[in-house]
Amino acid sequence: MGLKLKCEPKFRYVLLVGLPGSGKDVVAKILEEKCGYKVIVMSEVVREKVLEMGLSETRENFRKVGLELRKRLGPAAVALLCIEKAKELEKIQKPAGFVINGIRNIEEIDAFKEKFGDSVITLAILASKRIRFDRIRKRGRKGFDLIHRVRPMTYEDFLREDREEIQLFDMGNAIAWADVFIVNDGTLQELEDKVLSAVMRGYEVG
Repeated sequence: MGLKLKCEPKFRYVLLVGLPGSGKDVVAKILEEKCGYKVIVMSEVVREKVLEMGLSETRENFRKVGLELRKRLGPAAVALLCIEKAKELEKIQKPAGFVINGIRNIEEIDAFKEKFGDSVITLAILASKRIRFDRIRKRGRKGFDLIHRVRPMTYEDFLREDREEIQLFDMGNAIAWADVFIVNDGTLQELEDKVLSAVMRGYEVG
């Protein structure tokens, strides 16, 4: 049975980091529905730039543009764009706070910490490789361009994507830099309890 927690978050900004299939989108939805957070997806900020450049929406183009932004404006480039987006949203909405979904590196975390201090918490969403692979394979995932493949994604494809994600963006260090590690290998209710405990209390929840 769930804890039935009433969400009274102590953090204005919740940063989510995790590899594909870990459950970041589910966590973001929980925070949006239960706590009144507004979700800003970092890949959507990159997507806007991809479309501005007239490129097709593929995982490769998202990575290319994201890397170019970080090379040109610094490692925290996308985070800074998200901060500006949050400021604009605050002019027309009054959310409980913001979920920043899709942190890639330590510099992005630091950008929020330097700007907003103790009102920021970073959650690393974790699940085993096999669990993540099964989730992605069962539901599909736009970022993997599954509908454009001539064959189903194999486990080897998945591992290669994981390795590139870690190597290109240094995501392993960002995960290690998180304030709270949430293992998402159980039920939705268990995940919800962990997430709400984290944003209300800010401690390690397993």
